[in-house]
Amino acid sequence: MADALNPDELGAYFALVAAGDLLQRAVSTQLAEHGLTPLQFSILATLFEASGAAPESPGLRMSDLADTLVVSRSGLTYQVTQLEKAGLVSRSSSSADSRGVVAALTPEGLALIEAVFPGHVALVRAKFLDLVSADELATIRSALGRVSASLR
Repeated sequence: MADALNPDELGAYFALVAAGDLLQRAVSTQLAEHGLTPLQFSILATLFEASGAAPESPGLRMSDLADTLVVSRSGLTYQVTQLEKAGLVSRSSSSADSRGVVAALTPEGLALIEAVFPGHVALVRAKFLDLVSADELATIRSALGRVSASLR
């Protein structure tokens, strides 16, 4: 059997899991008010960032979007289909590779993400960012970046 976690390690692990779960719950509630799941919001936000907020942006390849969001290609396809049915995202063939599919925000998707962002940012600030110092934030980012990298 592996060595047991010491009290500091166990406390840090439980604090991370609890904080992540509680923040995710708060974010899910806020996004549901706009008819979005956290993954759908992440898809729209990633397409928004990639587009530079330009509705005529060519978008992102679905495979790149799946890799960025660390989601299966089939799971992403399902979610993008739902967003496409809602008129928030469009899909087209890649001009660089006819086998590739590109997802892009529609003007409606751009309008929704611009409407959701202020409340989302306010929530993330109130429940997380305003509660930690700049030094703590840098430490959190560095530590969780390493954890994420080891899990990919």
